[in-house]
Amino acid sequence: MKTGPERIPLSERLKDRLASPAAPEAGSMPSPSTSFETDWSEALKRAQATIETDIRSFTDANRQHLSEALATTEADVNRLRSMVQPFFLTMGAVALLIGLLSFTASWFWAGLMIDRAQNASLWQMGLQINQTGNGKVLTWDVNRLQLITCQAGTGKTPCLKIVQGD
Repeated sequence: MKTGPERIPLSERLKDRLASPAAPEAGSMPSPSTSFETDWSEALKRAQATIETDIRSFTDANRQHLSEALATTEADVNRLRSMVQPFFLTMGAVALLIGLLSFTASWFWAGLMIDRAQNASLWQMGLQINQTGNGKVLTWDVNRLQLITCQAGTGKTPCLKIVQGD
């Protein structure tokens, strides 16, 4: 046999090591299950912090984007309102002007039609209105009308007698 340190088989050494209490420096190292739990706990905390940060960033970005969109929309509405308001005022004024012009044209046209109707009626009776330097003069067709004197109440007055055709 050899002198000096004895050679112990590896299997024996492992058995001795597992049976012997842990070395003092081994107590400072966490067991594999504790280390795994701590690692996962830290990883979950970091993941939660990352998710919260991402959600906060996303929410802030959306809030800013919505604020900008709202400001743009308000500006567009105000610009549209400033463009539409004069349009409605102009359209209202044009509609009023058309109404007034239509009324005026109708009034003049009605006056002309009344004059033409009166002239046509007078012409059928044999009378005609002529404009002279002294004003309007009524003339008649002597073949259709005769100037006679009529009794009107107690006095006599000039009248026109319509002469009937054959």
